[in-house]
Amino acid sequence: MDRWLTIAGIGETGPQALSKAVKTALADASLIVAATRFHAALAAMLGTSDHVLGFPSPLADLYPKLEAHKGQKIIILATGDPLWFGIGASLINRFGAGACLVIPHVSGLQMAAARMGWPIASCKILTIHGRTIDQILPSCQRRARLLVIAENGQSAPQVAQLLTEQGYGDADITALAHLGGDGEASFHAKAADWQHQVPDFHILAISCPDRSAHHAGFALADADIENDGKLTKADSRASAVAKLRPFAGAVMWDVGAGSGAVAIEFMRLAPQTRGFAIDKNINQIDMARRNAKKFGVSNLQHIHAELPSGLGDLPVPDAVFIGGGLSTATIDACIAALRDDGVLVAHAVTLESEALLLAAWQKYGGKLVRLSVHHADPVGGFHGWRPLMPVTQWHFIKYGTAQGISDGKR
Repeated sequence: MDRWLTIAGIGETGPQALSKAVKTALADASLIVAATRFHAALAAMLGTSDHVLGFPSPLADLYPKLEAHKGQKIIILATGDPLWFGIGASLINRFGAGACLVIPHVSGLQMAAARMGWPIASCKILTIHGRTIDQILPSCQRRARLLVIAENGQSAPQVAQLLTEQGYGDADITALAHLGGDGEASFHAKAADWQHQVPDFHILAISCPDRSAHHAGFALADADIENDGKLTKADSRASAVAKLRPFAGAVMWDVGAGSGAVAIEFMRLAPQTRGFAIDKNINQIDMARRNAKKFGVSNLQHIHAELPSGLGDLPVPDAVFIGGGLSTATIDACIAALRDDGVLVAHAVTLESEALLLAAWQKYGGKLVRLSVHHADPVGGFHGWRPLMPVTQWHFIKYGTAQGISDGKR
């Protein structure tokens, strides 16, 4: 099939500034989809706007209209580069790359970097359009530069308030509005001092200070995580997360999640992770939800369910951590669900749960490790080593074959 769907970028300068190729596609199109602010200019350029539609809300309502004209010449004008946090990706997923011709325009993100004098390759690019603002927190590292696509005019004050609440009140924020257009404007202040009213269409440039806030980095401090005492402590948590091998787009289960600390650490390291925290205790679920929001992974999904029955409807995992609710049935269910080359890490601190891990190790293979941690603490006027409860860690990688699961060794 011909590439019947053209997805072209457009800037604030409007249709008249588009390339010859895009103008030709507009002239040949039987259907045009564009933001309403461009309709008058399109009508003036084409002589009519009868075949010009705006973007519906919700955006999913656009697909039936496109399906009805499938195979005809259609052009969609999307802001900037349609494949950079734009509609292009969802359209290609829907209709296939073979049906789509993408013609990018200079992105507002590129313009924002240019206005700030920042090499764009050194910036962290994020969007809060249609997403929760707390997801910017994992990227707020010392000296980091963030470019953030806003949702609307409330995005700037909301981000400023969030950064201030999370200890980054001295972060520099610049809101760059209507980049490239006649109404281009910029607004600047420290997060703690933000008072500006900003137009809906803008990008936030955030320069983080030369220090770390409490939520920055890996192996979050135990004291920063809300818990009821049943917490995978930072040292053993760091070991577990490292062995779980986080990667972008992974599916991760935190079984018997408790505070949700392991899932939270995993998701902060691996963008676009689909994380699931499963626990039978509703109080633990509520606590994990609060921690997830605090640390910028409020997209962590919380499942209140018994184990292992609550695992049945979840997507196939790439990584599983079992921190609570250990049982032979739960271990077997997790192993069965795990994707080939997937990783499982389980922790035990009691003799009874350690016996379960010993049996699983004997059955499936993998590696069994004893983690012993001692902290130097005051003892009178001196100092001594104070031990934490030792943790037994089982680390298993699933290598599936026609004969079954191997012993965890290649």
